[in-house]
Amino acid sequence: MNHWIWAVSLVGILSTAVIWGTDIFFLTVGRSALRLATTSAATEVMGFLHMFADARMPIWGAAAIVSNILLVVFTRTGQRWFYAVSLVTLLLFLIVYNRLSNKANQSSPNRSGKERPQPRQWSRAPGRLE
Repeated sequence: MNHWIWAVSLVGILSTAVIWGTDIFFLTVGRSALRLATTSAATEVMGFLHMFADARMPIWGAAAIVSNILLVVFTRTGQRWFYAVSLVTLLLFLIVYNRLSNKANQSSPNRSGKERPQPRQWSRAPGRLE
């Protein structure tokens, strides 16, 4: 295997692990914790989480998809099927996300008509909020 294939494999494995790891974390920990919160608090927290995740997670998704495409096309080993399965699951996940979750995430934060609060900024003095 060429050296660039190793690098592409590493990027593909790490970026796919970030995507699936985030989902597994919220399935095992996030849902249980949010069940204990009030509905309004859980909605607010999930809105803020999606506000940041929708801006940052596409980088990991694009890296995973591109690296898996490169590995399917250029790898001539027995692991090629593994890259193809990974690519298909990532694409299915992207389709389901865009059809279901993305629309809900974009419409829910401002249903009340209120303007979104600005995040608090820490001052340079330790432990002091501005």
